[in-house]
Amino acid sequence: MDNENTKMFSTILSCLNKMDSKLEAVNGRLDTMDSKFDKVEDRFNRVESRLDGMDSRFDKIEGRLDGMDSRFDKMEGRLDGMDSRFDKMEDRLNGIDFRFDKIDVRFDWTDSRLEVLTARQNKMTRQLSELRLIQNMFMMSTNKKLRRLLDGIETIEEILKINHLMPA
Repeated sequence: MDNENTKMFSTILSCLNKMDSKLEAVNGRLDTMDSKFDKVEDRFNRVESRLDGMDSRFDKIEGRLDGMDSRFDKMEGRLDGMDSRFDKMEDRLNGIDFRFDKIDVRFDWTDSRLEVLTARQNKMTRQLSELRLIQNMFMMSTNKKLRRLLDGIETIEEILKINHLMPA
């Protein structure tokens, strides 16, 4: 009976050892999955912080970016559905980073275009001001000459009236 107990005990011990090794393997896989999840979460947080930083730029050129709202909505839907696919999520986030780089390029182009348009508007405003000043100077000069002409005509009329060449 002792021999049977020893065999049973060794069998149980062997099973426990196998379970321990399997448990260690499962824990190892869980640690790997946890580190992958941390990496994906870090990438997601970086992407999210980039989105937060772009809010002010979106406000400036909102009219041009209305069509992009649907893209961001689709991305949010995809990110919500990717909880069980951590390996694939990292590749998709790389694609999102590339899109954000494109958006940054577009923002830079739009900013430079707005600067050019602002410079043109300022130049035209200065030119308009100069034209108004020239017009005012011309009108003052014309009014002054017209007053002199009228004064001269009145003087001639008085001389003609004095010399009785014109009826009074």
